[in-house]
Amino acid sequence: MGKSLGKLGGWIYRHAKVTIFGFVLTILISIGAALSMGVNFDSAGMSIQGSQSEQANRLMEKEFPNTKQTGGQVEIVLHSINGDVLTSPANQQIMNDMFKDVQTNKHVKMVVTPQILQSYSQDKMAATARVIYKQKGDQVSTKTVKALLKSINITRNKNIETELTSNDVTISGMDNGEQAEVVGLAIAFVILAITFASLMAAGIPIFSAILGLVVGMMLVLISTNFLSVATFSMSLVGMMGLAVGIDYALFLLSRYRQELEHLNKKNALMTAMSTAGTSIVFAGLTVIVALLGMTVLNIDMLSVMGITAAMAIFTAILTSLTFVPAMLVLLGDRVTGKKPNRVLYLATLLRIRGGWGKIVTKYKYVLTIAVIVILGFATMPFTHINLGLPNDAVKSEKLTERRAYDILTQEYGQGSQATLVIIAKTSSNQATQHVIKDIDALNNVASVSAATPSKNNEYQMITVQPGTNANAVKTKQLVHKIRDLSSDKDLPKLYITGSTAINIDMSDALMKALPKFAALIVLFAFVLLTLVFRSLLIPVVAVAGFILSLGATLGTIVYVVQDGHFIEFFGIPAKGAILNFLPVLVIGIMFGLAMDYEVFLVSRIREEYLKTHRTTEAVIAGMRNSGPAVVAAALIMMAVFSGFIFASDAIVKSMGLVLTSGILFDALLVRLILVPATIAVFGKASWYLPKWLDKLLPNVKID
Repeated sequence: MGKSLGKLGGWIYRHAKVTIFGFVLTILISIGAALSMGVNFDSAGMSIQGSQSEQANRLMEKEFPNTKQTGGQVEIVLHSINGDVLTSPANQQIMNDMFKDVQTNKHVKMVVTPQILQSYSQDKMAATARVIYKQKGDQVSTKTVKALLKSINITRNKNIETELTSNDVTISGMDNGEQAEVVGLAIAFVILAITFASLMAAGIPIFSAILGLVVGMMLVLISTNFLSVATFSMSLVGMMGLAVGIDYALFLLSRYRQELEHLNKKNALMTAMSTAGTSIVFAGLTVIVALLGMTVLNIDMLSVMGITAAMAIFTAILTSLTFVPAMLVLLGDRVTGKKPNRVLYLATLLRIRGGWGKIVTKYKYVLTIAVIVILGFATMPFTHINLGLPNDAVKSEKLTERRAYDILTQEYGQGSQATLVIIAKTSSNQATQHVIKDIDALNNVASVSAATPSKNNEYQMITVQPGTNANAVKTKQLVHKIRDLSSDKDLPKLYITGSTAINIDMSDALMKALPKFAALIVLFAFVLLTLVFRSLLIPVVAVAGFILSLGATLGTIVYVVQDGHFIEFFGIPAKGAILNFLPVLVIGIMFGLAMDYEVFLVSRIREEYLKTHRTTEAVIAGMRNSGPAVVAAALIMMAVFSGFIFASDAIVKSMGLVLTSGILFDALLVRLILVPATIAVFGKASWYLPKWLDKLLPNVKID
């Protein structure tokens, strides 16, 4: 591969303008294709195929067809603050005026009033109504939602607090962190300018990453016509596309400038393409494999997120190996480092040079122990992780959904938005009453409804309100206890469904799948690194470091989000459960990024070792040559990811926080301290591979 990429570098050197023209043409074609095909975002399935709750959901749709939701629904939450109960004639007139105004919207199918729903609270100070639209939830436009928000001002102006909430209609919009991307790019530019002492050189990775991301985004938009792509998937695509695109361009540019010290421009480019270019392909494909590995979990939403993020990585690889070298050729001495910016040159004193390698090798034992202790301590909170799905409780109090949640919790109890739907397979009234009595006797049950028979009276539907919210551990325990009642021979078969039960089943399944998925990734990493570095110890350290940094990352997110420490600093309104698919997402993404830094750094150390056969000198030289680029890459990743922490959407916020923590632990502590320190500790043994195994394994060269 190295020779082929070297030849590609030579061709680009001779045809730089043609390469850029071809790349720009690719961008225009992708934009044209996306615009012509249109965009059709949808929420991929948030359930485990074959789970008990999913089976029960299909049974409910079959036996209770009236419960099947055909259009988008928004719940109107009303709370009297004018001193009168909502059932008073005056308040009834005010609410009816509002309902009539809502009904005038041509997209509204019907408005279900509190009288029909029988939804008044016990003190009659609160009630709920329901707006049902003709379109599906994700097709209800922003304009239609604004019309509803305008209508509820009728009650708001008469001192009836009125808020909105919905499971399928976007009400307050979704801040996916677009402004954060701009801030992240600005910080990345400063880091690159300091690294290269050149404003022009700093601009190439930023510009190329943006162009590559445009192509990646267009591919994702096209894919919405074939896959169920959720809108927040674009945040992951943006994060990964920008960060990885900048990093890959940075590594190629850094190696090109190093080669210029003893080669002409053409040979320097060919060498950079054959060495750093090969590492980019290898590292990028590793990230893609890790992301696509999420498809084995058989969860549609995770599979789609992995596929769309992999598209962004693929375009980042292509951009780094075509557009970036072409720009290096066209810009000439302005990016070679021969004419550094005088102001920025002073800032290069801050860069990590060979001195860091000397520190790591000198204090290798102390640093190794220190890193292990720090990561082990940070992992401790992970032992009590509680998975769930973010609900309105973790949204800002400025949003109507959060205020609606607070009213419902205050007036109807914590479990009012965690309703469980029980389907009992029986036509006997006596058996049904037995079921209701036994469920009501369980702990954490706030209320049990009367049974509703199916169309042929073969099944009975019962709703249960827990005493705790949907993500509480006690709610999960209640679901399992109700299922255990089915083992009683005197009771009919019980099925539990509803969004709460479905989310609980998914969280349980993901938690069980986590060790298997992690083991698969770790085994893949060990085999891969053994092939690349022809060593046993280096893959062991790399994998052990990944496990430690993964534990520390998940421990940190539990400490902050679940336990509530420093939530004010990160702009998190309230503590809550950990996003249930976040650990799997972290494993897939962090593995790819960890292998990126491992390959770029250790391949350079190995390259130096093969020249001198002196491990300490190789570590120092490798850190001197690749260390600054890896540090810059890690800081850029953190800058891009950290901005998303302050997005309003809870899912995007969680992804930003966990990925920032992951880069901090893995790139800065493991790859830049633990890995080189342990190589220095083991010395020549770091490169040991039994001869029989060396002959057996295929020879994969990336340096």
